[in-house]
Amino acid sequence: MLTSHAHQRMQQRAIPMASIELLLTFGQSDFHRGCEVVFFGKQAWQRVTQAMRTVPERFRNHYLVLHGGEVVTVGHRCKHFKRDRR
Repeated sequence: MLTSHAHQRMQQRAIPMASIELLLTFGQSDFHRGCEVVFFGKQAWQRVTQAMRTVPERFRNHYLVLHGGEVVTVGHRCKHFKRDRR
């Protein structure tokens, strides 16, 4: 599920496994350079807040990159993603 690189980035960037699980369950996905990028858009974040009682606001800016069903890396969004790239 997680590559060693993704696990290392989670530790370096203080992203908990709970955030990764929420992204995989509720996240919105887009494709960029052959990989799937999963993040919380407006509607996805609303689904999370409706399903969970309390969710840390900092989870909103987390994203992950999937390739072949495996989490390759994780990070914090600083700006919007460019859309419609396949």
